[in-house]
Amino acid sequence: MLENMSEFIFMKDGAPVHTANATQKWCQDHLNGFWRKIEWPGNSPDLNTIENLWGIVKEKVNEEGQITRCEQLIETVKSAWRNISPSILENLVANMPERIRIILERNGSI
Repeated sequence: MLENMSEFIFMKDGAPVHTANATQKWCQDHLNGFWRKIEWPGNSPDLNTIENLWGIVKEKVNEEGQITRCEQLIETVKSAWRNISPSILENLVANMPERIRIILERNGSI
């Protein structure tokens, strides 16, 4: 895989193993186009559609009222996830270019 790294973008989160200085140094030395931790966008729901999706699931779970048992929570989350329509998923993906345009236009601010 390392032979073709110029074809990939290594996405990382803020986990300590990803942001450690040794890891950052290795990635900078071995990965083309590597974004250092200070260049990578912060935890931004505007750039991460899964955050929007989890927000939709959370809203549906909250509509169920008070949940008192772990099994009830698991089933409610599964049900909320299953009931997300394909059109919502399509809209989240389709809106990404516009989100990126706005963020670039505003120099990273929303």
